[in-house]
Amino acid sequence: MLMLVLVLGLNLVISFLNARNVGHVWAESKAVGGWIRLLAWCGAIQSSAGFTFVYAVVVGYIAVSTGYLPTAMLGVMMNLIYIMIIVPLIGSGIFITIQSWIAFARDKSLSNLGVAGWNTFAQAYNTYNAIQSFGPALDSVQQGLGGLFSDDGDSDNSTARVILLVAIVLLAGVLTTSVIVRRYEASLPVSEEIRRGTRDLEYR
Repeated sequence: MLMLVLVLGLNLVISFLNARNVGHVWAESKAVGGWIRLLAWCGAIQSSAGFTFVYAVVVGYIAVSTGYLPTAMLGVMMNLIYIMIIVPLIGSGIFITIQSWIAFARDKSLSNLGVAGWNTFAQAYNTYNAIQSFGPALDSVQQGLGGLFSDDGDSDNSTARVILLVAIVLLAGVLTTSVIVRRYEASLPVSEEIRRGTRDLEYR
């Protein structure tokens, strides 16, 4: 239990930092576009996925504890969320990993090497885990959501509740990231070149 709390806490911290860092560059990324804009979106995706995971664990635990969701359906709910976030998580992670190695190539500092090494490890781990887990997770979801097409009223209700909870935690993850990004947007000084570029874009 303690380990789970630590993992959730770490995910919250990392997700918040990702969203805050995205907020710092959001205004400039819109003005400049290109690679920095892509990285901003990748960071937002990583943040949203992190918050969604934390919310899913908390909401799932509450739903089972209160009897709103059968214990057997908790795994279906978590697997459905996993399927929905793992592909964008890996895709965005590829670009972030590439950027971390570009940063190390430009400035061969120990901190940049550590970031690039960690990103590479996390990306490799997530990709390997997805290859191993995606199939079983999909099978679990297909079996669990089969209640939508059965005559079993209880099964149908459980399936509908799983879908509702998944939609709620996904939306909560996205909204949390959006709020933090907006909170920290343009909170860093913007260079004169970016101001001119933004002004030019507004006049067009």
